[in-house]
Amino acid sequence: MSENVEATLERIFRSVLKVPPAEDVSSVSVASHGWDSVAHLNLILAVEQEFRFMMTPEEASAANSFQAMLHLVNSRR
Repeated sequence: MSENVEATLERIFRSVLKVPPAEDVSSVSVASHGWDSVAHLNLILAVEQEFRFMMTPEEASAANSFQAMLHLVNSRR
């Protein structure tokens, strides 16, 4: 993988949640950007596919912001 973890997550978040290029992705959370249950599932699936691991239900539930997802992915590498 040529991108670092943060850049890869940023790409996923921008794609799934339609975060505008000028906006800071690092502050995105479940309370913003139309992050509903369907978007959450899409994020989980995209992250699992990209980083090739399966989240536990607890991990998926706790991954409710860009920063939480970043921490989770880094902890699984």
